[in-house]
Amino acid sequence: MRRMLALLLFLIAKTTDAQSSNDAVARAVLQLTPIGALPPLVTSTLQAEVQREVALALRYGYISSSGGGPDANNGGITAIFPVGLVGTISLTAGVFKYTCEACDPGLMLSLGGDRRIGDMVLGTGSDGSRIQFAVNGELGFGHPQGSNISDGSVISGAVGVPISFISGSRSRDAMRIVPFVTPGFGFGTFTGEGSSSGSAVLFGGGLGIYNRSNSVALSLGFQYIGVRNASTQIGLNLVLGGR
Repeated sequence: MRRMLALLLFLIAKTTDAQSSNDAVARAVLQLTPIGALPPLVTSTLQAEVQREVALALRYGYISSSGGGPDANNGGITAIFPVGLVGTISLTAGVFKYTCEACDPGLMLSLGGDRRIGDMVLGTGSDGSRIQFAVNGELGFGHPQGSNISDGSVISGAVGVPISFISGSRSRDAMRIVPFVTPGFGFGTFTGEGSSSGSAVLFGGGLGIYNRSNSVALSLGFQYIGVRNASTQIGLNLVLGGR
């Protein structure tokens, strides 16, 4: 628990003095779970595609130092399951690692999902480009390795509205690029001794790059926690299967 408290206090202390403690806690906790530690996924929901099989995503997220704080190199694996024709559920396991002597690698887990809710056609014809809207949510958990879970952990949550741009009709073998942004809201809570919580606006986005005829896809993403002087997390995802 001491290492957890030390890491939280270190991250919180590196925020600006003008920032509220609630904002500082939200930033620290979200960055210790997949919501803030890993880049957003471009699922079949955002691509307006139908996922037919389970997909596996290998994920890497980087957070640069802010105000003298540590950098972070985070990694994770996500299993993505199709839910009908318009949604997915994802399970993530990963590790966060801050570049400071007192910061041990930590375990992080999450459960998320998304669902398509509608689109807006641009131009004329059923095969025209369109802007698509979805809704997503994720619950996250984080805990350093080497300490008892009962001593203290972090729990986070987020909801968002992914908005993606789907270009017009193309051949099956054409390379596809799907840009998206996700405005949202997140919260975080430390559950150990001296527990505290906070919330913040989130803004994520990125690019999905794939080919319908290939089972390998790539996406680049970012996640910004809307508190003062927060660094933008950037990263990439390599997705295997699901076509």
